Amino acid sequence: MDPSPPPSSWSGAPRSAQPGGRGNRAEPALTVASPGAPSVPPPSAAAGAAAAAAAVAPRPRAVWMRPASLLAGSAVLLGLDLAFAISPRVSMALTALETLLVPAWVVAVVSLERAHRTLTGAQAEASRPRLALFLLALGLLLACIGEKWHLVWQPTGDTGHRGVVLYRSYTVLAFFLALGGLLGRRPLERLMATAAEHPARLMAVSFGVATLIGSFLLTLPQSLRNIEDASFVDGLFMSASAVCVTGLAVHGIAETYTPFGQAVLILLVQIGGLGIMVLSTFFAILAGRRLRLRDAAVMAELIDAESFARLRRNVAAIVLFTLGVELVGAIALLFSFLPYHAIASGPVPGEPLSGAGDHLWAAVFHAVSAYCNAGFSLFGGGLVPLVGSPAVSAVLGGLVIFGSLGFPVHDELVRRLRLRLRGERPPRLSLHSRVVLLTTAVLLVVGAAGFLLLEWRRSMAGLSWPVKVMASFFQSAMTRSAGLTTVDFGLMGPAALMLTSMMMFIGGAPGSTSGGVKVTTVAALFAALRAELRGDEAPHLLGRTLPAATVRRALGVAFLSMVLVSVFVLILLALEPHDPMGLAMEAVSAFATAGLSANVTPSLSAPGKVVVTLAMFIGRIGPLTMALALANQARARSYRLPEERVGIG
Repeated sequence: MDPSPPPSSWSGAPRSAQPGGRGNRAEPALTVASPGAPSVPPPSAAAGAAAAAAAVAPRPRAVWMRPASLLAGSAVLLGLDLAFAISPRVSMALTALETLLVPAWVVAVVSLERAHRTLTGAQAEASRPRLALFLLALGLLLACIGEKWHLVWQPTGDTGHRGVVLYRSYTVLAFFLALGGLLGRRPLERLMATAAEHPARLMAVSFGVATLIGSFLLTLPQSLRNIEDASFVDGLFMSASAVCVTGLAVHGIAETYTPFGQAVLILLVQIGGLGIMVLSTFFAILAGRRLRLRDAAVMAELIDAESFARLRRNVAAIVLFTLGVELVGAIALLFSFLPYHAIASGPVPGEPLSGAGDHLWAAVFHAVSAYCNAGFSLFGGGLVPLVGSPAVSAVLGGLVIFGSLGFPVHDELVRRLRLRLRGERPPRLSLHSRVVLLTTAVLLVVGAAGFLLLEWRRSMAGLSWPVKVMASFFQSAMTRSAGLTTVDFGLMGPAALMLTSMMMFIGGAPGSTSGGVKVTTVAALFAALRAELRGDEAPHLLGRTLPAATVRRALGVAFLSMVLVSVFVLILLALEPHDPMGLAMEAVSAFATAGLSANVTPSLSAPGKVVVTLAMFIGRIGPLTMALALANQARARSYRLPEERVGIG
């Protein structure tokens, strides 16, 4: 149901003129016009018409406030600013002029919004999305100008060529933000309105916006230890890897990013793990706001809530449960990291455990990264130096596995535990939870056995046999969707890389922070194949019959995923001169948001990084969800086409 009132010709009339209004108690006086006399409206009607015309007609704006004047002036400033980038006096004068133009831009945008509301009669409720877009554009515009001032005030020799590139980039971005605020608001509003009514499009738009904002924050000079490392392509790659909880990195995190940049990165991981819509709904619940029916319907479909009544409970439980598990994991990691004093130091060349600068920050960072299945690490050598630590492997492996199960399984397990503590007999686990738990256990054992057999005398040759077993189980858990590793994948053979790619392609459970086609998809395909081989009428799994729609969806997800991965591998093979097996693993890792790499990511070219970024984005959204976001609403057919067989196999 749309809460907005239906359109009516009486919406703009005063209350006394509306039917049924309070002013209709007295009948209007009737007047008879004499023949031949001109028709003269009553004085009250003439006054009302004049007042309405005066209210609708916009007041004339000054010449400098008109959009055309502002755009022309901004275009001239853009050309001059790009030509004289970081010339101390000229750049300072141009940046000062651009700063003074910001209030004029705000006045112009506000006046356009008022004129739009006056002409269309838009309600205040409908103006909230436009207000959010305006505040976002204003914040980014002020940030761009602030960063330009920061670069201008730097000594000339400290900025270098990369500083000039950054200065010009901020200038162009500020120009397009101003242009979009004046002329591009309507297309953006239509896009947001369309996305708000379609869960698949809403998910794609929200992750895309978060990725773009994150890329801007990660390229700020305050986020980088050396301004020469600033690159918008690298920033976009790292932001997408964080929001999509992948873990692939084009450079060392601690060596490249300041504590502020590291905080931005892990915040993007947390946002990507929970989901933008889940977080926004949670903060709305904390503020005591009531959700509109349309927003509640979209949110319920996104998190698969059984009813609107359980929506608020589910959203709050997801956020609080996630933060609670991460807190427990961070405390456990803190005690596990304390014996290693090198963790408390900053980036030190030749020290593989250096980089975090503090034990507590290292524990919090790795706990969030592990539970969200992101796979980022602050250590220069990753977790390879900690391969012999049972505590670190157990805590991080447990967080990754627990995060890959998904909230529906978490919720059901917690409810069973509560009933057990009360002395009550819990009901049987749902088919979804049983399938997830069983397939997770099987894949964990199979993967560990595979790594143990294939890498016993290769990458794990120098380890004792108990450490080899522990490392094999740890790597089997990481292939689900986390990029943490205690063994150097660059030393692994082709067979182990192929096994890793297969495990990454399967991924974790639906509703979790892991990627891949999901374990339930593989289980449904296995049930369908078994039913076909046995000649059964319908596929069944663990004593239950699977609906035909579930099998069709599993086939669609698996087929689309295989096609997309094949396309990404083909493009990378055409662009990059690296080992084909390493490139294939890179494509699968990006699409499955796993974050494991055979040391290929840092050496990718700019086009290769863009391809991997696109693979991460589509893999996080989901291939079927992405297809639904791009497609129109399906229409039900009132007819059925005749059947005809084709040869198969």
